[in-house]
Amino acid sequence: MSNLNALKNRIAVVTNTKKITNAMQLVAASKLRRAREQAEKVKSYQDILELTFHDLITNISPNDFKSVFPSNDEVENSLYIVITSDLGLCGSYNSNIVHLIENKIKPNDKLIVLGTKGLGMLSEKFKNNIVDHYTNYGDTVPYKIGDKITKLALKLYHEKQIRNINLVYTKFINNISQEAEVKKIFPFDISNDSRYVSYVEFEPNPETILKNSIPLYIASMIYTLGTASKVSELAARRNAMENATDNAEDLIQALSLEFNRSRQSIITQEINEIVSGADAT
Repeated sequence: MSNLNALKNRIAVVTNTKKITNAMQLVAASKLRRAREQAEKVKSYQDILELTFHDLITNISPNDFKSVFPSNDEVENSLYIVITSDLGLCGSYNSNIVHLIENKIKPNDKLIVLGTKGLGMLSEKFKNNIVDHYTNYGDTVPYKIGDKITKLALKLYHEKQIRNINLVYTKFINNISQEAEVKKIFPFDISNDSRYVSYVEFEPNPETILKNSIPLYIASMIYTLGTASKVSELAARRNAMENATDNAEDLIQALSLEFNRSRQSIITQEINEIVSGADAT
């Protein structure tokens, strides 16, 4: 009988857990729909932004660009802006990002970490590499955080502490598949044999345009790719909670079958004892 009570308690616990994971799955699915709608709008903005900057860079000579942002090719260190989540229960979303960083980072590279989970995981091994962090940033990476990160990143670049600025995020492929990715967002690849033509006149001058537009571009890329990461996080959480709900249902069925078999065995034993007692009399 004690075994039956234990099975009954386990079934009750798993049933309650299933209710929780199912509710979390529904919430994540609802947030995912809204996030995807927002991401579609942001993606259109990103496409226009990248096209505009491509045209801008094409019409600025490499010398003009280097006069504002000199090349740091002699510097070996890189900056990685790492986007992770504040909440857990999203499968391998955060661990994939951390694993990617572990394979990329060099001893003197620098990290700016977004997200409580990533900060906790990366602080164990790369505490001295982390120059700044942001946690509890909300449903998406706010533009004001992107602006703060941009100012620090460009400060490090101008001080020749870093060679380039990279964004580590999770690319959304579809609701089932997401992929951790590193994207270099600065400096741009400008060579002396690029399609530079002097048909465009800049007012007041190319240097001023670059000083104002490059920070805007970097902050906008942090915002747009941060939005893509949030979609990936929600998709990963929905999938994780769906799998947890399915596993809970399978466990409930297995435990219920074991419970029924145990109860049937006890009933059969009691019937045999009654029959044996009747025969004895």
